[in-house]
Amino acid sequence: MRVLKISFLLLVLLLVSSYSSVFASPKITADKTTFDILSGTYRLDGNVRVETSKFTVTADHAQVNLTSFEVWAQKNIKCTYGRKEDGTLINFTGDDLYGAWPDKTITVKGGTTFEYENMTITADQTSFNWETKIADFSGSVIVKKDGQIEKYNEIKYNVIKKEFIQ
Repeated sequence: MRVLKISFLLLVLLLVSSYSSVFASPKITADKTTFDILSGTYRLDGNVRVETSKFTVTADHAQVNLTSFEVWAQKNIKCTYGRKEDGTLINFTGDDLYGAWPDKTITVKGGTTFEYENMTITADQTSFNWETKIADFSGSVIVKKDGQIEKYNEIKYNVIKKEFIQ
């Protein structure tokens, strides 16, 4: 039985290390960090920062699964995508976040705010696909741009083309 447990543990470590070589591992910091080796999950509390090549997520609490490449974050969420230097910097804030690298999607819930250049969009929920560069806003959507305010139930926005999708 002990040999089986050790073999299973080594298999998990091998899988985690092989996935890590294919996908860049995130940089993870927090006041309190624990790691469950069997599930490949970090549990993070206080001043959480998860940084990948695509995103930086800060929060009060988070869980990061290195085997499924998923992140969950709670309270005081700030998610930044892109770089200011090339004009792709966008910010999401909210209360709850779920990110799935295989789906290339981040979803932020709970009074979300999206800021990009001279525009602010607030909504109950925002999903962003970093492959298509489309942000999908739903629930009490308010768009503020150039002094104008528009209200919607749902709206999509292409952050590269800087245009709303009908």
